[in-house]
Amino acid sequence: MIGLLFFLTVQWYGVWYMWYGHPGPVGLDDAGWYMSPIEFFREFPFIRTGGAELTSSPIYIVNKITYPLFFGWLALLLGISAETMFYWNFSIGLGLMGYVLYSLFRRIDPSPWFVLPAFVLLAFYEGTGRYHGFSWVVPSFYAIALFLSGIIALFYSRRPITYGLPLLVLLLITHSTGIYLAAVLLLSYILNESVSERNFKPLIAGILLAAVLLIVFLSAEYFYRQHLIQLSFTTTFHDYQNSDLMATEGWQNRLIFAIQAMYKTVKVYDFNKYFYGLYTPLVAYGLFELVRHRKLPLVWVFSLLLAGLIIASPLTMYPMRFFYPLEVITWMVIAYGIGMLLRRLFAPGTAKAEAVSLRWPTWTRRLADWGVLVVAVLFLYNAIHQKVGHTTYVKYSNVRFFDKERFLDFMKQNPHTRFVVFTKMRDVYLSYGGMWRNPQLVFPERSDPEMIAALPSDYIIVAERHRFLDENKRGNAQVFLPNNASLWLSVAGLKPGCYRLELIDTGLAQINGIRVCSGDSVVSSWRADDYPVRFPDEGMTPPLLMPWYWQLEKAWTFYKRPIRRDNVFRISKRYSCDFQLERPLSMITLENNGGDLSLNGIIRIVDLDHGGSRVFDLDWGDERMLKNDLGLIHEGKRLPLLWSGAYPNMLMTLEKNFRDVKAFSFYSMGWPGR
Repeated sequence: MIGLLFFLTVQWYGVWYMWYGHPGPVGLDDAGWYMSPIEFFREFPFIRTGGAELTSSPIYIVNKITYPLFFGWLALLLGISAETMFYWNFSIGLGLMGYVLYSLFRRIDPSPWFVLPAFVLLAFYEGTGRYHGFSWVVPSFYAIALFLSGIIALFYSRRPITYGLPLLVLLLITHSTGIYLAAVLLLSYILNESVSERNFKPLIAGILLAAVLLIVFLSAEYFYRQHLIQLSFTTTFHDYQNSDLMATEGWQNRLIFAIQAMYKTVKVYDFNKYFYGLYTPLVAYGLFELVRHRKLPLVWVFSLLLAGLIIASPLTMYPMRFFYPLEVITWMVIAYGIGMLLRRLFAPGTAKAEAVSLRWPTWTRRLADWGVLVVAVLFLYNAIHQKVGHTTYVKYSNVRFFDKERFLDFMKQNPHTRFVVFTKMRDVYLSYGGMWRNPQLVFPERSDPEMIAALPSDYIIVAERHRFLDENKRGNAQVFLPNNASLWLSVAGLKPGCYRLELIDTGLAQINGIRVCSGDSVVSSWRADDYPVRFPDEGMTPPLLMPWYWQLEKAWTFYKRPIRRDNVFRISKRYSCDFQLERPLSMITLENNGGDLSLNGIIRIVDLDHGGSRVFDLDWGDERMLKNDLGLIHEGKRLPLLWSGAYPNMLMTLEKNFRDVKAFSFYSMGWPGR
């Protein structure tokens, strides 16, 4: 029980650390993908194919339906939102995983010499991000929990078929790798019984199990072709399938391609560190002890997962996703070896008995034992650091700063207005209560620019620009600065003197065509330097830090590199130029003669004589500033600040700013203005 409590404490603390002080869901592109189906089944408890009243087509998949269906029902029963249920799911899932691990460990070997080291190691298991580890409690996580439960049912229960069958069926409809994991379990069960136990009766049971799974598979295909479900197993196969292999002509070329794909997999660091790297002695020693003590079910499962990963390499675009179950079992193999080693070194009477059975010279055995123990300490040391690095990385990765409640209030205040959302992450919006059939919420495929232009007062356009996402996910809401126009900035109240104007993280590739005009002064000489975009992590660290988080920013021994070592999100550009303010002015202008431009980021005017600065934040600035202190001048006319980011050639004016998300009104199609 001590090991189980340690596992839950470490894992639950990691979840708390990840969410603490956060302005919005972590890894929001992924979180929305999981919250939205939960909200769908919260609104529609029974499976349906959709309808005209739905905002968007349901996105549930037959081989991932268990997760959203269960938590959608649970959210409905508890009367909580899908977002809250998604957060609670982390604690529920980790508690379930702890129970499954405890049950499995006790059946493999009830000795505390194994159970405690196994829990201590797996308390720090995270995965890498290319495949979900215990840090991300989503369908793949539950598939692993069901896979481990299947090991218990098939190998360690009195009624393997009775208990194993429902688990295998659940596995099929929990995650897209369910068929693979079910096949591994069935084949492991058959091989263990027929080869290890010399018992051929379970072969018939295994065939029956395979037949039942085939019926489930074919039923899903039938329902899909009858349009009763959205996606089937075969559609998932197409998504996973490596099209390059199928496109290769000739069996010789396909064979070469397959060998190259397998070689690429075994060269990956996640693979080689276990099988021909630093931790290979731990894996080899664990397997040796498992075979020696006749713990063969785990050996069969390990062997088939290893073979399955190699075979899957040329067949799928995502071979490292098949590494997830292999790594979990590999850690158990390592834990068993460490447990037996600790017992031999520190349990009275064990060392002598082991020496007789192994028939090794004492000095050789001791040298080997302490060598393996040193590697085991390094393994735990780096596992701790990987958990810390990955938890911190996820905490600061793909973060959306979005005033969700204010946005929803804005929708309620405009009940007759339709909100057309231009986003790559529509599932985030669908995860809010009632959005699946909210007639106010519209996506681009259900609207067009002519419709908006004809009735502009009936529409609000929602577009995004995320400061802390990768460039291809940041969104398209940008300030439009056309050629031969000027951006004016209010400088009312600034005293005469020397100033510096900075364009920070604006996305501009070059600055040569922009001039700063202040009264009679015109400046076009710009300097460029790198600008680190830093995550504002003030107040983001929990008041209680576990010891393994204290040395986060230091590189650890035998580790390739920390996932994240500081709060720098990315390196951008800052352009700056100095100008004189000869007399008090109400505004200065940035004159553009370099073609149509789009910009975001921050414009800052720094007082070089007296200190202080005036900031125009195009990303997070409030509406008053963006509407009143900035604007365009074209052909002598003052215009409001114009934005792009919806349909091509559509220009908009800002209505509300929710930081990374903005609401706009239609202004005109094309340029110049209406």
